[in-house]
Amino acid sequence: MPDIAIIGEKTFLFEKLLDEAGREYAFVKPEVLVSPFLPRFRMVVIPTGFANPQYSKTLPALKASKSKIADFLKKGGVITIFGPLVPEHEYEWLPLPLKYVGEYENTELVPAIDHRCTSLVGTKAADCDGYLIPGEGLETALRDAKGRSVLVMGKFGRGKIVATTIHEFPSAEYLCWAADEGEPVKI
Repeated sequence: MPDIAIIGEKTFLFEKLLDEAGREYAFVKPEVLVSPFLPRFRMVVIPTGFANPQYSKTLPALKASKSKIADFLKKGGVITIFGPLVPEHEYEWLPLPLKYVGEYENTELVPAIDHRCTSLVGTKAADCDGYLIPGEGLETALRDAKGRSVLVMGKFGRGKIVATTIHEFPSAEYLCWAADEGEPVKI
């Protein structure tokens, strides 16, 4: 059973990173996200650009899978979401309220809480494609130099949502932590 599902097309860069993390993974095409035949996963990664039709066909599948995403989280799954790469986005397909505003910049990363999810990035500065406005149930883990949220985390049921605008691959340490946190669940 794979630990991690990457929603989108197969890429060499993700494969190399996941091989370094030593976790089993599968690329899941967005159009099969609603399939009852998918295996169980501990963690789902939604890569950068998921809401931009120039880069991805993922957003319609996420919207169609809203209840399955909520069930995945309730039962203990972990979802990691990167920036949508559009001017503005409301994550209406998530069970917790979250908004995104696109604004690309390199910024200092300022810890807001001491949490393992901050291992997503191993540097004190990073490129961010925007910032987040977390709603009830989500807390800021990292802020940009202007004090805006760039990494947020929340619990829903037994699962976790980690959303970020950090425009870099997650660290192997983060992938291992998130996969260990998740329970094997059908999406």
